[in-house]
Amino acid sequence: MQVSTSDAHKVLRKLHFELTECKHHVRGFFTMDGKRLFPVHFSFGNKDLPGDVPHRFRKSLRLTESEFQELIKCHIDRQKYRSALAGKSLRHTCTFDH
Repeated sequence: MQVSTSDAHKVLRKLHFELTECKHHVRGFFTMDGKRLFPVHFSFGNKDLPGDVPHRFRKSLRLTESEFQELIKCHIDRQKYRSALAGKSLRHTCTFDH
């Protein structure tokens, strides 16, 4: 599935990721109950994400391919995303202090 950088940015904003910008990447943290749980990032630009980056972006969001497609089509909001995460093991999730 092709994903543009603007699509990736929209996804993070729609899911209310805490966004931070650095020199070459947009980085977002999924926060829940005031804690940063895991980071997601992608490069700046106005183009499609190259190679396997869309796959890695999807995996960093902890979504299946079908869930990711629904997210891109705007059928998943933050509440549905939290519900989807609740049903998954997040044992590899890191917490980041503010």
